[in-house]
Amino acid sequence: MHGNDKLRLGVIFGGAVISIALLVAGVLLIRAAFSPVTKARDITPAGPDEFLILVAPFRHEGGEQYDFGAELANDLRQTSHYQGAYRVENLDYAPPEKDIPKLAQTYRARVIVTGVYDERNIDAWVYFIPPDALPPLASDSEGRSLLISDFAPVRYHIYAPRGLGHPLQYLQYWIIGQTHFWRGEYDEALSAFELSQRLLPTVTPVDRRTEMDRFVSSLLWAQGYITGPVQADWPAARDFFYRSVTLDPHSLAAVLGLAASLAQLNEPDRAVDILQAALREHPNAWQIYFALAEIKAQQGKRDEALALYEQAIGLLSVTNRPVDQQALADVYFNRGYYYYQQNDLTQALADYQQALALGRNDVYLLSNLGWTAYLLGDYETAVEASSKAAELASNRPDLAFNKALHLLAAGRYDEARQAYDEAIQLTLQYDDALVRSTYFGVAYYDLQELAARRPDLQPIISEIQEKIDIANG
Repeated sequence: MHGNDKLRLGVIFGGAVISIALLVAGVLLIRAAFSPVTKARDITPAGPDEFLILVAPFRHEGGEQYDFGAELANDLRQTSHYQGAYRVENLDYAPPEKDIPKLAQTYRARVIVTGVYDERNIDAWVYFIPPDALPPLASDSEGRSLLISDFAPVRYHIYAPRGLGHPLQYLQYWIIGQTHFWRGEYDEALSAFELSQRLLPTVTPVDRRTEMDRFVSSLLWAQGYITGPVQADWPAARDFFYRSVTLDPHSLAAVLGLAASLAQLNEPDRAVDILQAALREHPNAWQIYFALAEIKAQQGKRDEALALYEQAIGLLSVTNRPVDQQALADVYFNRGYYYYQQNDLTQALADYQQALALGRNDVYLLSNLGWTAYLLGDYETAVEASSKAAELASNRPDLAFNKALHLLAAGRYDEARQAYDEAIQLTLQYDDALVRSTYFGVAYYDLQELAARRPDLQPIISEIQEKIDIANG
């Protein structure tokens, strides 16, 4: 199969499953004595891939004294099937809000929790510092999704009634979900987020409702992200994002998610209306321009699409944050694909190479880059890209055949013969005769096209086609 055949991202932006039963089982573990608190100076900063959670003692303002902070930290530690996904440390003091940024920076913490309680209510403040890189692609994803609106630290003020046993359990599973979400462990993340939602307080006092709505909106958004871009269940994603927007109309992430869902469900005009309205509140949001560009491109409005792509690129190019560089690479990739669809191969290749230079290095970019270079006659570039793509997805015969074809076009005949033998053997591992025949048929047709452009290769092409015919039976 051609590199471009199955590599289209979503209209706008785009692991075994841990069951709810296992999640609940973690709750039922016998609770050990609370771990002793730790002075901040004794905490080891988080490593590059470590998710560090700092939990402070909750301030007592009335009623029976109880250490809710220690309970939350202990509950996180006792969830056995998540051990290794994060590290929890207890602080020996409740840091003032002005010290939170420095504390997060010093220890590279992802979550900091502090709070107060009285005889009836618990109020917790959750400071979340997202990683500075997009979540990794799922192995079967069609491309990175760009529904994430920003990576700035966020503060949530959440509530729980004191009378419940383990009243902050919903926060516990929200944190667990985040630890898996940012690793791309989406099934585990979704299970944790679903349980968090089930454990939310059934009643929230009026004076705490707005802040709780923001928190619940973020929880719904995360579920929408997983069900939409990752699992391709766009009706379910639309419902999650719609509820997320309803609870927090100012959330750019929720608005982008809803627009993405509507565009995927063939309601582009509604998506455009939502995005244009969002521009009034977020005039410098590159994500909105990018989303609009994708819709205009699908509608065949070339000039508008290219102008919007350029605005998104301009806004992203003024910052050097790693996450913005990744996003910029993705915008170049999508614009490159649009150029490819327009048969503007030179511009497509330039955008693909720009995405590569910005650090994007996945199968979807490499295979598209390789195929475009091949069509332009830049065979060595094609070989380099398609070889990397085939290495990253070593179970895909289409990529293996692309690599072999590009080696042949580049005049590297011995390597091409070996690559075709390997692609044939890889295809023969499929039990389904129709699947095998499809892969062999596309490879055979690609060789015919090459022979038409390069008659000098006809002898070796005929030799390889005979091998494919024999393998295909």
